[in-house]
Amino acid sequence: MINKLNSILNFLDIGDLRFVILVIKKNLKNLLFLTLLISILVFIISLNLEKKYVSEATIVISPEENNIVNIEEVYALDNQASRINNQIAILKSDEVLEYIVADKKNRLQFKDLYAQTEESFFKRILKKKIIIDKEYLKSTLTQNFTVTNVPRSDVLQLSFVSSNPKISQLALKSIIESYQRYEVDSKIQITNYANKKISDRLRDLVKEMDSAEKKLADYKKENQLIDTGDVKGLKIKEIESISNRILEAKKNSQKLQNDLLSIKVADGNIDDLLAIEELRSAKDISVIQESLSANENQIQSLSLIYTDKHPKLVKANEYHQKLKDQLKEKINISIQQKAFELGNMENFIKMSEDELKEATNELRDIEEKESGMMKFAREVESSKKLYESFLQRVKETNEAQNLQVSKLKIIETPNLPLSPYSPKPKQNFFISLLLSFMAFYSLVFYKEMNTSVVKSPEAIDSIDTPQVGILPKVSKLKRGFHILQMFLEDSESNFSECIRSSRAIIESKFKKNSSFMVTSSNPSEGKTTYAFNLALSLEKTNKVLFIEADIRRPSVLNSFYQFDKEIFGLGEIITGSSQLKDTIFKVPGTDLDIITSGEKRFDMSDIVNKEQIKKFFDILKMDYDYVIIDSPPVQPVSDTLILAQASDYNLFLIRSESTRTVTFMSSIKKIQNVGSKIHGIIINDLDTSKDSYYSYYYNYSPNYYNYSSYYKPKE
Repeated sequence: MINKLNSILNFLDIGDLRFVILVIKKNLKNLLFLTLLISILVFIISLNLEKKYVSEATIVISPEENNIVNIEEVYALDNQASRINNQIAILKSDEVLEYIVADKKNRLQFKDLYAQTEESFFKRILKKKIIIDKEYLKSTLTQNFTVTNVPRSDVLQLSFVSSNPKISQLALKSIIESYQRYEVDSKIQITNYANKKISDRLRDLVKEMDSAEKKLADYKKENQLIDTGDVKGLKIKEIESISNRILEAKKNSQKLQNDLLSIKVADGNIDDLLAIEELRSAKDISVIQESLSANENQIQSLSLIYTDKHPKLVKANEYHQKLKDQLKEKINISIQQKAFELGNMENFIKMSEDELKEATNELRDIEEKESGMMKFAREVESSKKLYESFLQRVKETNEAQNLQVSKLKIIETPNLPLSPYSPKPKQNFFISLLLSFMAFYSLVFYKEMNTSVVKSPEAIDSIDTPQVGILPKVSKLKRGFHILQMFLEDSESNFSECIRSSRAIIESKFKKNSSFMVTSSNPSEGKTTYAFNLALSLEKTNKVLFIEADIRRPSVLNSFYQFDKEIFGLGEIITGSSQLKDTIFKVPGTDLDIITSGEKRFDMSDIVNKEQIKKFFDILKMDYDYVIIDSPPVQPVSDTLILAQASDYNLFLIRSESTRTVTFMSSIKKIQNVGSKIHGIIINDLDTSKDSYYSYYYNYSPNYYNYSSYYKPKE
């Protein structure tokens, strides 16, 4: 649960749960006082507000029993919703409410109940007199009456709100009864109106039916029609017979034309003419062809025995020529017959077409007369059906007029509320207690995050990080002294003692041969002063290297110490323009080694990565017990995030009454977001003259030296 809350707080960028609890503890008295004050005020106001009672009822308005025509009507939810909305509108309509206010007995009941109603404290103060007349009663019924539909059903839930429970119940009962009266009266009125209109229509239909029958009789008489059904059928059969004859004749005619065309192409050639099927298959021609074939065989036989001038062979040749002449004559006769048949066939087709045209005209005339008669017959039939339908409606409306009932069914009758639903003083008290606490706390938290600064060690108790140092405010320096090397120049000062305390904590908590990055949120918070003095104190018993890692904005080290040769530093090491041994200098009067920022100015993250920097620090740790890195501030520069990942331990410095809480929390989160952490916090410039500091410091100080029992530094 705590992890989830911390995740939410991290997402909202408002610190962790401990910080939230710290803010509550710090402002608990004020929060409780204001919250209770607002809640009690809400409770008192709720007790004196006008009580509201709600009466409820449940009804069903059944639909009309209509016959379903298609399947879509079964699933017509839109139609159902529309019908329910119409019924809700009728329940709230002026017509239904008019039944209530127009009833004198109802008005008297409402007046008596309003007279018995106890007025609220605020109404008694205002002393506003209310006149219970028709308009007021109608307005009250409209404003306090609500209807809701149970989804996908015909069920309606009614409710009425009033300052008197009996008025709520009476109002609902009156509305339900008025709706039933309105529904029945409306149906009777509609039925009467429909009956009158149907009767008028029946009289018109009788006249229309008589007129249609007369028109039909006149038409039959004029066209001498009795029943044209059989005549039309016979005429259709006659047309079909003629059409079949014409089709057959045209087929034969086409065949004759094809034969004559082949004859013309043969141009008298007997062999070509005999190729025509009709000529070749003629009986006379086929007999002659057989005789020719037999005689030809005989000639061939005689030619083998006799010479060409032999009487038998001569006689056989003469007979063969005679057969050819007969064949030619028969073919000519057949050709003449075909030409004659083609002429007769064309005449027959023409006569048949004339006959078909005449029969078609006669059929068209019959159909026109029949169509006219059927038109008048349909008018008569339609008039009869309409008359019978309206006559049936008259009987139905007469019966329905005597059986008009409301479709409304009451499932739950209007109840008499025993307790008010509003106001609820206890519920309002607890809700206001919660909401006001949240509102006031939000304001306090916003102030803490955006306007408050870190003033004392208690302000960072919520951070799960040990404090490894508290530096006092140094308001005045002795002549010739500099804060940057206060540990050397004024070793008996309170400042130097605090540096020794911080050194003792670091030596006890963290292992040797490690790198320590010192950073802060913004510039000018004292991180260089602390880092350099810490390095001077560690140098007394250890081999220490101090690195000035703020390449883009070097500290005062370059100008404070005067070196006897050209200064090369971290910038030259990173760019490869200088070797490590050429960048390490001794601080005058000490054994402290120092690497300055150098002369190169660039963004470290554009040239090196965390692995390269870490490897560089690992090489330095082989020769030094402590490598102290004075890094740039977190907020304006991205180099610190690379150094934080490469260092073994990260120390964060806060300037009392200067570092804002929101900036401090944001800086911590930035370092955490790159997978690193803060291992120790130093509070700088703390006003040690305040009693609160001493009570905190001396109560808290022993824990500095016992942190190892529950805190393990990163290996």
